[in-house]
Amino acid sequence: MPENLRDIQEGVSSYIRIGTSIFLVLALLFIAFVSMAAQKRKRMLHQQQLMKTAFEKELLETKLEIQEQTLRTISQEIHDNVGQVLSLAKLNLNTLDMNAGDKQEKINRSIELVSKAINDLRDLSRSINGDKLSELGLQDAIDNELKILQNTGQFSTSLEVTGQPFELSPRQEIVLFRIVQESLNNILKHSNAKTITVKMHFNLYALVLKLTDDGNGFDPNHSGKARAGIGLANMRNRAALIEAVFSIHSSPGKGTTIQLETRKQS
Repeated sequence: MPENLRDIQEGVSSYIRIGTSIFLVLALLFIAFVSMAAQKRKRMLHQQQLMKTAFEKELLETKLEIQEQTLRTISQEIHDNVGQVLSLAKLNLNTLDMNAGDKQEKINRSIELVSKAINDLRDLSRSINGDKLSELGLQDAIDNELKILQNTGQFSTSLEVTGQPFELSPRQEIVLFRIVQESLNNILKHSNAKTITVKMHFNLYALVLKLTDDGNGFDPNHSGKARAGIGLANMRNRAALIEAVFSIHSSPGKGTTIQLETRKQS
C-alpha cells in the first residue's frame, strides 16, 4: 500500500475518532442539560404546589374565622336587637287590657315591633347566605351589613355610591364582599370605632371601594397582633384572586382606610 494512502486513512480515522468524541461529549452535555432542566422544573412545580397549598390553607383559616365571627355577631344581634324588640312586643301584649281605651294603640305598636324583628332577621339571613349576594348585588349586600351594625346602636354607618355602576363578575362580588365582611369584623374586634363609611366609586375602567373607620388605627407595617397581620395578608391574598389592588392607610389614633380597586370586566 502506498505510504501516502496509509497516511490518508490514518488521518480519516483520526478525524472520525475526534468527531465521535465531540459528538459523545455534546450528547452527554445535552442529556445533562435536559436532566437539570427537568429537575429544576420538578422543584419549581413542587414549590408552586406548596405555595398553593399554603395559600389555600390561609384562605380556609380566614373563612373559618369569618364564619366564627359572623356567628358571634348574629348571636349578639339576636340577643341585643331582635330579642329586645320581641320582649317589648311581649310586654305590650301582656299589659294589654281589652277594656282599656288604648288597646288598639298597644296592638298596633306590637305589630310594628314584630314587623321590625322580622325585617332584622331577614337582614341577618341575607348577610349569612352567600347565595343572596347574587340576588341582592354587592351594593345592597354591603348596605345590609352596615344596617346590622347600625341597628346595634354602637355605630353610625353610611354607604355612598358615585359614578355609573356596572356589572361585576360573581367572583369579583363575592371576594369584595368577603373582604368587606372581614374588615367590619376587624373593626368590631379591635378598633373602638363609632363611625364607619363605605364609598363605592365607579369610573370608566374600575370600581374603587373604600372602607373608613374613625377607630384607634394602627401601624400596618408593625401590627401589634400576629393575628391582625395574618388578617391583612388574607385580605391581600383574596384581592389577588380577582387581580384587585389592595391598599391600607392607618396610623395610631387616626382611624383606618382600606381601599380595593378592581377593573371592569371587558
